[in-house]
Amino acid sequence: MAKISAWMALAAAAAIVISLVLSGAADFAAVGPIADAAMLALGAQRTLTAQSGGLRLLCGAWGFALGLAWFAPAYNFPDFVPGPIAVGAPVLVSAIGLALVVLHKEKKS
Repeated sequence: MAKISAWMALAAAAAIVISLVLSGAADFAAVGPIADAAMLALGAQRTLTAQSGGLRLLCGAWGFALGLAWFAPAYNFPDFVPGPIAVGAPVLVSAIGLALVVLHKEKKS
């Protein structure tokens, strides 16, 4: 389950970076999303390569992403996307990623 969450984290980090580049956000409001994209990418990399602390970092990154998605819904979705879906989709993806990491059971070898 953690590998699925890690691949989701890489996709989410890429989406955050692409969104910031396309919107031209270079102000103080972009610090949170930039930090979250970095944490998601680093946590995913450490989880996929089975390095120490990868799951903890990925869990924290998903929690941070969930907080950003829940408390700061400022997404630039096209006008044809209904509002509840535009706000709910990032929250749902972050919650699923967090749940996959939390419910992951490590196998000791």
